[in-house]
Amino acid sequence: MKVQLVKGVASDAAEISQVLEDWAEATSWLPTVGSAIERADYGRWLLEHTQVTILHYNSQFVGFLALEGNIVQSLYIKAAFQRLGFGQAAINYAQGQFNELRLWVFQANTDAQKFYQKLGFEALEKTDGQDNDYGLPDIFYLWELSDS
Repeated sequence: MKVQLVKGVASDAAEISQVLEDWAEATSWLPTVGSAIERADYGRWLLEHTQVTILHYNSQFVGFLALEGNIVQSLYIKAAFQRLGFGQAAINYAQGQFNELRLWVFQANTDAQKFYQKLGFEALEKTDGQDNDYGLPDIFYLWELSDS
């Protein structure tokens, strides 16, 4: 698999928003937050407030990674491209930039928990979700570069 990692630009905003919307629609436990207009604008918001990296494979947009410093704000891969190594490639890219990475995962998202644990992330804290937009219980994860 030859994935291309490209800096996100303004013209990627609609596709970023659509990937998020598709994931939300396919995720039965996720409540709808914000209006359709606000959700459609989320890609632009990410591009303006985080470092977005687009994943391409055979000239296709397959997903994106959004970093705010060493915090993984978003990592989403289109459904047709999941479990093929694209998410791992994105995290490996981020791990190459920092000595530690931090992120939050919803407790209901057991697939994401397994994914990050497999890549060396450790769960450090669970919350009741009062501090996230969805009000869903979540887990704080940390990955640190090992000295070995």
